[in-house]
Amino acid sequence: MTPSWTEVNAAVMAVLGGIARPTRPVVRPSKPDHEDHVFVERLFSLRHAEAVGDVEEIRVAGGTVVTPLALDLLRRKRIRIRYVSKNESASATARRQGEWGFAIESKVGTADAIRRILLEGWSEVGGGSIEAARWVVEGDGRGAFVIADEASLATFRTSRIDGIRPATVCDPDAVSRAIHHLGVNLVVVEPRDKSIYLLKQIGERFRQGGAPMIPIGLEEMEAAR
Repeated sequence: MTPSWTEVNAAVMAVLGGIARPTRPVVRPSKPDHEDHVFVERLFSLRHAEAVGDVEEIRVAGGTVVTPLALDLLRRKRIRIRYVSKNESASATARRQGEWGFAIESKVGTADAIRRILLEGWSEVGGGSIEAARWVVEGDGRGAFVIADEASLATFRTSRIDGIRPATVCDPDAVSRAIHHLGVNLVVVEPRDKSIYLLKQIGERFRQGGAPMIPIGLEEMEAAR
């Protein structure tokens, strides 16, 4: 017989009681860039618990159900759960979705058409790649989509600005790889031989990754330099 939501919730609360009272304090390194996030999905499962790094606490939206298996693993890792308000959850969701801008550094005939398409969901943030890069580093969770006739030059110039992780891409798959390996926050595309539909797909894939965030492994590598 499938347990009711009330039974599941009771099990959750019972295990939470054990998490809230660890037998001894555990000191872990602070990771403020990642602890700032709130888990806002409806179900926190074992796979989510397995992915949690070396932290003291995770924050979870008030309406989220945490499975007993996930709670048991967090207890063994000595990681506390803190439930947050709807307002804090909404704010975290907005940060997770990111803020998105574009710049066109191109003289191709389709530039105006590209601008009209992007204005449906993006903000134009400058007349070129450098202006777009500066906009990115001035706020949290920002990503910029740059259309440039010379993508290699635009990528090189923006890479010299602290905090910018640019990538030249040619299709949505390249964007996905740049998100995974680089936490890319500025994507550069050459419009030649690309349809407006393909450019739109590239931009949408960039946004689907959520607010740009440097991968933990890369962050640790940079800190060790």
